Amino acid sequence: MLSKSKGSSNEKRNRGFYQYLKGFGMYQPSNFNKNIFEALKKGSYWQKVDRLYDKYKKLWNGPEVNIYIFPINGANRQLIRQTNGKSGVTFEKNLYLFLSPLQDSKELEALFVHEYHHATRMHHLNKRPLDYTLLDSLILEGLAETAVEEYCGEEYLAEWTRGYSERHLQRFWKSDFKERLTINRRNWMHDDLLFGRKFVPRMMGYAIGYKIISEYKKYHEFSIERTISAPSEDLLIDNFLQ
Repeated sequence: MLSKSKGSSNEKRNRGFYQYLKGFGMYQPSNFNKNIFEALKKGSYWQKVDRLYDKYKKLWNGPEVNIYIFPINGANRQLIRQTNGKSGVTFEKNLYLFLSPLQDSKELEALFVHEYHHATRMHHLNKRPLDYTLLDSLILEGLAETAVEEYCGEEYLAEWTRGYSERHLQRFWKSDFKERLTINRRNWMHDDLLFGRKFVPRMMGYAIGYKIISEYKKYHEFSIERTISAPSEDLLIDNFLQ
């Protein structure tokens, strides 16, 4: 009975993790997605990612991570529109990439830079993920996308970096973010604010994170290597969006 219960618990946990990954683009079994997988194999995407891993691991003194590549859920047209056919999610030691065949190899590099920057900053901060504050998460996203801008070019920035006017960012910063920067990931509001749910526009937290770093760069000497382990509080300028 104990063994059966444990197995059932593991199965439930695995199902929950699969559902979580689906939110970031994980494929569902289908002939359509099998064709994407075959195209990825034909395009040598595993070898391409290996080369990117070697490059940025050396450049940033980054950590050893496990990298998993899956076909993106190509049947989800809204997902494909929002992500341009590529997505990812990163944990402390595991990096998941969800891909479709990409016309421009720099698109793959931009995704990898964003996700591996997460892994590297998380490694250097040495902080339990559930203890990350909202400010930590905003800075994490802002720095990762700034790394994309630095290494791949402005044209490879995610749409959310330019999707909101400064006035729009200022409104939500003052009304929803500014007084909640210390809440951590155990608080349901953390993810609602970061990803933009319910009362907050989609990806608003990401956009604010990128704006925080953009403003910091105006007043401070900046480099990806120097800021990769900087405390989040040090990167938020006084009177931000006042």
